[in-house]
Amino acid sequence: MCFIDIAKAYDSVNRELLWKVCLNYGISEKLVNLLKMLYKDSIAKVKVNGEVSDTFEIKTGVMQGGIPSPILFNILFDFIIRRIIDEADVTGVKFSYGSNDFCHGRSEKHDDFDILALLYADDLVVMCETAIDLEKFIKSFEKVTQQFGLTMSIKKTCLMSLQQLKEDQHRKVLKGQNVNYTDIDINIRNQKIETAVSFTYLGCIITNDQRQDTELSARLTKASKAFNMLRHAI
Repeated sequence: MCFIDIAKAYDSVNRELLWKVCLNYGISEKLVNLLKMLYKDSIAKVKVNGEVSDTFEIKTGVMQGGIPSPILFNILFDFIIRRIIDEADVTGVKFSYGSNDFCHGRSEKHDDFDILALLYADDLVVMCETAIDLEKFIKSFEKVTQQFGLTMSIKKTCLMSLQQLKEDQHRKVLKGQNVNYTDIDINIRNQKIETAVSFTYLGCIITNDQRQDTELSARLTKASKAFNMLRHAI
C-alpha cells in the first residue's frame, strides 16, 4: 500500500481545468460563471520582516478556508483519480462481505469487491495485491496529476508492505506455488519512495503487522494526558 501526499494541494489547483471539470460533471454554466467571478482578480501581498511586498495576482488554487473550496477540490480530484485508474489499469485489494454486512475471510463464499484507493480530501491511500500494480498506479498518478498542476511530495509519500502478505508468500513458497512478491522499491523523479512499518493516516496509526496495539497505546496516552490536565479542576 502507499500513502500519497500532494504538495500544497489546494494552492496548486489549475482553475481553468477546474471549471472545465465542473462543467463536465454537469454543474450549470451559470454557477460555474459565478465561481469564476468569485476567483477573478484574486490578489495578495506578502509581509516579510515588517516589509510588505507589492500586490500580485493569484492565478492558481482554491481559497484556503473558503466554504466551496473542499467541494471544488473533491470534484477535481475525483476526476483525476478516475483518469489515473483508467490509465493504470490495475485492481485493488479484494474484500468480501456477507448478508450481515460484515467483512469475511477469502475462504468463505460471500459477495466481494475491490478497493484500490481511499480518499479524504487530499489524503490518499492506495492498496494493491502486488508491488508491480502499485508501481503502475503511482507512476500513472505522477503523470496525470502533473497534467493538472498538482505535484506528489516524494518526501511525505510512504510505502508499506503488510506483514500478512509476506506470510502468505512464505506459505506459497513452501507449497511450491507461484508468488506475487510484495517487496517494494519504487522511484519517482530519481527519488526513492521510503518504506515504513507504521504511518499515521487521518489521525490513526497503521502498522504493517495489522495490529491495533500501537494505535490503542497512543489513544490511551492522549486520554491520560487530557484527564491529568482536568484533574485539578474536578
